[in-house]
Order: sequence, then structure tokens, then C-alpha cells
Amino acid sequence: MNEYRDHNAQEWQELEAMKEHIDRIAVPSAIDEAIKNGMRLGRQRRRRRVLTRMVSCTAMFMLLVMVASVRFSPTVAAYVGDIPGLRALVELINYDKGLKLAIENDFMQKVGLSEEHDGIKMTVDGILADESRVIVFYTLTNQDGRKRVVNLRNVKLANNANTSTSYGASDFSEKWVSKQGTIDFNFHEGTGIPELLELEVKFDEVNETATSSPVWKFNIPVDKTKFEGKKETYAINQTVTVEGQRITFGTMTVHPTRIGLEVAYDPANTKKLFYFDDIRIEDEKGETFGTIINGISASNISETKEVLYFQSNYFSKPEKLYLRASSIRAMDKNKLEVQVDLDRKKLLFRPDDRLTLVDVGTSSENGQGVLVFRLDNDHPLDEHRQYHLFSSTYKDASGKQFESNMTGSTENEFQYYIRKAEYKSPLTLYVEDYPSRILGDINLRIK
Repeated sequence: MNEYRDHNAQEWQELEAMKEHIDRIAVPSAIDEAIKNGMRLGRQRRRRRVLTRMVSCTAMFMLLVMVASVRFSPTVAAYVGDIPGLRALVELINYDKGLKLAIENDFMQKVGLSEEHDGIKMTVDGILADESRVIVFYTLTNQDGRKRVVNLRNVKLANNANTSTSYGASDFSEKWVSKQGTIDFNFHEGTGIPELLELEVKFDEVNETATSSPVWKFNIPVDKTKFEGKKETYAINQTVTVEGQRITFGTMTVHPTRIGLEVAYDPANTKKLFYFDDIRIEDEKGETFGTIINGISASNISETKEVLYFQSNYFSKPEKLYLRASSIRAMDKNKLEVQVDLDRKKLLFRPDDRLTLVDVGTSSENGQGVLVFRLDNDHPLDEHRQYHLFSSTYKDASGKQFESNMTGSTENEFQYYIRKAEYKSPLTLYVEDYPSRILGDINLRIK
């Protein structure tokens, strides 16, 4: 199953409203410098660096803004006030209404396990867990004060491989004292949560001294009594039609940390439906719970079926629930391929004239080939969205399949890296997301 992330443009409106609050917060100079560096990199057009780092900088910038703008309810503030280090960790999930409700309802399980290697101490502070998901909160401490960039590289559960993992960190500068983050484990359908999580972690590290690349290991106990049986299921089983495209909404399962909604697309549809722009769950008071914006937002079951994940309203106990949406990114199925003539540096086939080929070059850092595209797009819904345009799989004219291991973007330019190989031109890339849409009101009563 493939997972993807999507950023909801509505969150940026909330961040703009918090600007005055952010301006009053003292931000450490290292973080401020990191943000400035990221923004400066975003304006550079030269491709002498591996551009996927810019994607990381942008994601970290968004996360830093979210952390800087948090507001705790009195209940949350009282709960985290007596737990060392936990307040900063809870700030990392403040963008998710469902997770905040879970904290307010004493759903956090305290852990407090630590391990140190090579001057870096990692502490697992606590977890949020239900029958579908476990979120691990951790703190890293730079014990010896060395300058080094440290980010998670390899995270796994040694006793459960049937999971998908999403993780990030709140700081990425060389000069740091401590940093906090979360690791989000998505357990596939039918996989039970173990009573002990055997967590193993490695880090990418760049510093003045070579390291032995140790593994941090934790046996994290899970109190399953806190969440067993805590879910609500709704059989929606309704089909809607939007601009001739049929969509069936199946079972919706409400867990304490998220909501999962089964969605099926009619194989006879003439368009490939990528993502919903504004799908949300709304209660009788008008309170909305949107899709997950910083983590795993969906799981693909098959070519025509997926599960969408929403922020959870489990603890709010609504009397009525509605499923609403009006805009879906979609494209005709006969336009899903992009063909690139490598010799003439020309697009032979593309979805529309908004997509152009800027360059066919070579990365100076690793020698990979890189295809640079420009996408002209002024749609209001896309103002703060970064597109992942293409699938990682591509082929040449002989039909041989290849895998791209890197993509990147700067402003409205997109970079697609291709491995060193002897290709028979042209190459064919497959569109995975694109700013073309179908519109129509979806309004279904769930409860």
C-alpha cells in the first residue's frame, strides 16, 4: 500500500490569522537563521545542489510556524505542565484537532525511556495509540554540543513489519541543543497493535567526527486497555456523481486519533481522480474535521480504492455528522502520460500547455540525470500547495521500467531525477497529481 501526504490550503488561512501572535514569540536564533536559509534557497534557480533538500526545508518551515503559533486550551496546559519535556512535544500536534482532543481526554501514555550513543540522547516521552495507529513522541539531546545535522534515517518496528511510517523533526540546523519530533506508525488493516513496540532508530548525521552509525533501541510498553473497543463505525455506502465521475463512500471508522473513510472510484470513470481539495466531516454545530495534513493522509488499497484519513471527532461526541466536498483534482485518463525526448530536450506529449520542459541536465552532486519542469498555475487553491507531479516509476521507449529515487521543487519548478542508464528516448513519466479539477457539491448525512 502506498501512502502520501497532502497539505490543506485552509491551514494557511489560520496561520495568517495567527501572525500577530507569532511575531510576539521569541524564536531561537538558530531556528530563525534556518528559516531564512530555507527561504533563500527557495528563490535560487541554480540546480547545483540536490533540490529535494529544499522540500525538506519547506516542510520544516511549515512545521516551525505551526509550533510557534500554538495555543493550548486550559485542559491541555494543565495536563502537560507537570510532565518534563512533554509540552514542547504536544505543540507538534497542535495542528490536529483530533489529537488535541485525545490529549485533553487523558489519552497520552507516558513512557520516559532513554538511550544514548555518540553524544546523542534519545528519549521516548510518550505515545498516543489506538487500534489503527501509534504516534511516538521523542526528544533528542545533543549531550556533547558538537555541530552536526541530525535527522531520522531509518525507523522501524522490529516486531511488526506490516506498518507504514511517517516522521519529521522540528529543527534541522547544525547548532542545536535539543529537538523534538513524532513518529507516526500506521498499522495496516487487520494488523493488531502489539503490547510491546520494539522500536529501532538510526540517524543521518553530518559532523566533524566519523560515527559508527549505532542503532537506538526501545521496548515501549503499550497499554491496550486505554483504547480497546474505542471506535465507532458508520456504513455510509452511498454513490455520488461529479461531472460524470462516480464515487462510492463505504464504511467510515472513527478512532480516537483519526477517522478512516473507505472510498471507491468506478473503473468506468473517464478521469483519474487524484485528491479531494476540501473534503471534510462536519457536525451539527458547523465544526469541521479535515484530512490529515502532516502525516499519512490516505492508504491506497488498489487502483480504484483507498482509505482517506481525517482528524478525529471521537471525543467531541457529535449528534449529527455530514460528509462534504466540492472540488476534486482529476484528469482525463488519456492524458496521464508525459513523454520527454531526451536528445532534443522537448516534450512530445503533456496534459496541457501549462507544463513545459525547462532543462535536461545532470546533478553535480551525485551524477544522476535531472528533468526540470515548469508548471504555470495561478489557481487560488494551489497558492501554498507543492505538487508531487509524477509517479516514481518511469520507462523508456523500449518499455524497460525504472525507478526515480528523488524529486524536488523550487517555486513553480519541479525536478525529477533519473538514474544513470542508457535510455532509448523518449522517456515516459506518469502523472500522479495535477492542478486540473472537477466540481460538484457532495453533501451526505452520516449520522
